[in-house]
Amino acid sequence: MVLRRHDRRSLHGWAQRVEMFHTEDRLDRLHELTGGWPLLVDRAHRLHNELSDPDEALRRLAGLRTDRAEARAFAEATGVYADPLLTTGYRALDDAFKDGWFDLDHAVTAVAVRIEDEGEAHWIVTCLDALQVFDREDTQLRLDPLLRQCAALRV
Repeated sequence: MVLRRHDRRSLHGWAQRVEMFHTEDRLDRLHELTGGWPLLVDRAHRLHNELSDPDEALRRLAGLRTDRAEARAFAEATGVYADPLLTTGYRALDDAFKDGWFDLDHAVTAVAVRIEDEGEAHWIVTCLDALQVFDREDTQLRLDPLLRQCAALRV
């Protein structure tokens, strides 16, 4: 079961419900550091409760981007590494597009070139989409920057 990532609006609603990270600056930072991933939003919540200091909680959360063990644990928790085909597909997209934007057809093509099977490539991209590894802007996709950074540290 995949937990839905927060967008800025839903993260704002969450912050209001739990009465944490009240300022726009903190909410922007929270979104940047968590990518809206529920696992990381929960971690921010725990850190805030433990420290009673939202700024310190955000500083500690920022450590994910540089700590190999934390990055590995997060990347694996997303499900991208649960199946070798998903991993291959994710890497094909990262190699082809880096942090750039692409559409669904180009995603399928990039994966198909790597695995030499267009039907399987479509399935892989659909699964990666279900795992919410893409940011969206209209019909354009890109790999979530936080996950890309953590996946790079995983190697």
